[in-house]
Amino acid sequence: MTTTMKAIIKEKPVPGKEWPRGLRFAANRPVPPLARPNDVKVQVKAAAICGTDVGIYNSKDSMRDSMSSLATPDVVVGHEFCGTLGEAAPEAKEILARLLLEKYPNDADVRSFFNGAGPAQAAKNPKFIDFIAEHFDTTSEMHVTCGRCYQCRRGERHVCRNTVIRGIHGDGIFAEYVVLPAENIRLYKKGMIPPTVIAFMDAIGNATHTIQPVGDVEGKTVAVLGCGVQGLMATAIARFLKARKIYVTDASRGEFSHEKLEASRFRLAKLYGADHTFDMSVDKEKEAFFATVKQETDDTGVDAILEMSGNYKAYEDAFKVVRMGGWISLLGLPGGKTVVDFSRDVIFRGVTVHGVIGRRVWSTWDLMEKVLTSGVAQEFVDTGFVTHEFPLERYEDAFRAIAAGDALKVILRP
Repeated sequence: MTTTMKAIIKEKPVPGKEWPRGLRFAANRPVPPLARPNDVKVQVKAAAICGTDVGIYNSKDSMRDSMSSLATPDVVVGHEFCGTLGEAAPEAKEILARLLLEKYPNDADVRSFFNGAGPAQAAKNPKFIDFIAEHFDTTSEMHVTCGRCYQCRRGERHVCRNTVIRGIHGDGIFAEYVVLPAENIRLYKKGMIPPTVIAFMDAIGNATHTIQPVGDVEGKTVAVLGCGVQGLMATAIARFLKARKIYVTDASRGEFSHEKLEASRFRLAKLYGADHTFDMSVDKEKEAFFATVKQETDDTGVDAILEMSGNYKAYEDAFKVVRMGGWISLLGLPGGKTVVDFSRDVIFRGVTVHGVIGRRVWSTWDLMEKVLTSGVAQEFVDTGFVTHEFPLERYEDAFRAIAAGDALKVILRP
């Protein structure tokens, strides 16, 4: 049995010392054991790089603050993946058996394997793990929650106050193997969703959750501020949910020219359902954004803002175009601080401002599964949303492609 594995790690920040930029490749990291009765071990087949991973690579202050609480001297980074189930502790097997019966009660392969057996009996079948590995792709909710705090007891696990985010506060998935609690596992019948898309469902879940609190999107006007990975996914989801109009903004800068923005991200945004796109670094386009919203909404403003950029200038734009009684969802992570006139922009206008963290467990997963299996997942594949794939050892090339603005979703293959 393999005892060591390849992994990409980040050293814990030390107070008072510089936190070196970059990551480190480990060729002989110990394979994590099944330490608890509800543990499962997954072999990682595809791991996607998230904006958070880029922040960790660049040693951003926000990530330094978060990772200072690490109980270990370093951590395996990464939290978006698709894999194959390899091992499971006894309690974990029964949890997985219940999951299969709950999620796939009418699936022919599941019915044949269980053959009338209940979860406890099926979990004892020596071929149970092999059955899952053969027929199902595996991923996970990577926010591991306590299940005991006030929020968890209210069904609000996405804001559990004891959350451990794997890949940040505990070992993640830029490795050959990862051990996770069975309660966090999601299983998708092979062929249901392409594995390269499953590999970034964690991120799709962020975009889905950003839209979810808006409520019924059908017939509403939506502005997506920020046309990176999250903004593009949010655009596709808003279109699936039948938004009436979708306005998408971003800003060209440096080597990422207006022409490059138009040819890459704005081109995809229009394929995914954007009615209009605007480069906010170009004065004429910025003016056109405000004028178009004003004209097409009869000077009312948009129903919902999905802020995906993490740029305070976009916050200013949001308050200018949201309607009275409208909704602003904030997912992007800005640096530093800004001034908000709450009386003018929020209170007297009856605007709801909602912060988004993680995914609602499990309603967000259920909604994004519905979106993806409707054809959106295949659209991501067909339009080249995954722009680069590299072996794990070439992670530096992967981060360089992202830094150059040439990449959308990047996959690492352990």
